[in-house]
Amino acid sequence: MQEANSHLHPDVATVLDGLEISDRPINHPAGARVMPKEAYMSQAFFDFERDAVFMHSWLCVGRVQQIAQPGDYMAVTLLGEPLIIVHGHDSEIHAMSALCRHRGHTLVEECAGNAKRLICPYHRWTYTIEGELVGAPRMSDAVKIRKLREESALPQLRVEIWYGFIFINFDKDAKPLAPSMVKLEPYMQGYDLDSMVTLPPSFIKDPLPWNWKMLFENYIEPYHTEYVHPVIHDFAPSTGTEFDPWRGDDDNVIVRYVPFLAPDGGLTEKGWAAPACFPPIETLSAKQRHRVGFGMVPPTMNIIFTPDMLCYGMVYPLSPTTLTVGGGLFTAGGWCMPKSTVALPDFADRVGRMMEGSRQLGEQDTSVNLAMQRAKFSRFAPRGRLAPLEETLSQFNRWLAIRYRQQGARMGYAPKNEAGGRRAAI
Repeated sequence: MQEANSHLHPDVATVLDGLEISDRPINHPAGARVMPKEAYMSQAFFDFERDAVFMHSWLCVGRVQQIAQPGDYMAVTLLGEPLIIVHGHDSEIHAMSALCRHRGHTLVEECAGNAKRLICPYHRWTYTIEGELVGAPRMSDAVKIRKLREESALPQLRVEIWYGFIFINFDKDAKPLAPSMVKLEPYMQGYDLDSMVTLPPSFIKDPLPWNWKMLFENYIEPYHTEYVHPVIHDFAPSTGTEFDPWRGDDDNVIVRYVPFLAPDGGLTEKGWAAPACFPPIETLSAKQRHRVGFGMVPPTMNIIFTPDMLCYGMVYPLSPTTLTVGGGLFTAGGWCMPKSTVALPDFADRVGRMMEGSRQLGEQDTSVNLAMQRAKFSRFAPRGRLAPLEETLSQFNRWLAIRYRQQGARMGYAPKNEAGGRRAAI
């Protein structure tokens, strides 16, 4: 370890030193390579990544339709931080810490509900739904209530709404979200989400035993589909994949689409097939009705565009080797559908058919992800060259590398120079 980086954990320094060959374009003469294994299994690196990625990125936590009325709230926990997302009586969406400013008891016990006030169950400190302290029993003799209110408001996070999706950011100086999402604009055309029904995602009961990045990597690359998902993915062949190009450091979206063999397809009990389980959305273009789009807004959201719905999922890491997920292709929900679709008399039967296809895909992907996670603990874990059909992995590596390097700079990391020594700290 060079003296300039002696304060960094060796696993963190290993990943930072190894970024140069991971964030190259897929067509680089020397090739783009897999991230170092420490990025997938090290607790020290996970702690670094928590600050590098999750404390400075826009994190999707749900949809406005889930908290449609003033006083509606939903509670989420991200990287160990209990948060509450509320529809304020001021008609704004607020995201804030869910910890009482007295001694830190969580303010809400249920995952969702409606409240006029947020009341701590421990000592009954009371807050407005927007997070201002309004009551603290028996505290007036210890400190003036005005002073207590000034110092006890719930910490607020940045909030942006994009097509009805709620994004939050711990970094108050973060760049705005919307300009970084332009790559998805063409995909959103024809999906009138304001008039659709949102069926929120359900979350798995038990954590998945692999690193959060592996889930995204397996989801977004089409190289594996004809080998891991024979027959049930043939209707959306990987050979037809088209990738949206990387747009630079401010790009916050990774997306590709795959043509269907016939129009108006979707996920069925047979896998990807036509007709879909649900009627096609009439406002979509002919091109949209003849393909499926797979997108991700890292680090917490995936989004799928099909002729019969817009499907989204949430990805929440728990540790270096565990995560929880909801929606997408993983569990029921995370669906935006026309009202007429949800009103179909056999809607539940159609959902069951679709979820059977999802189950088959999930079982096949699970075996792959388990094997990939085990490999990261081997001394022979490879840093293999990415294939042309893994263009999306190259883009994901670049997205990550930007944030890893920024955090390294904040910590005084000195990158290597071409001779193998160290440049001055960034």
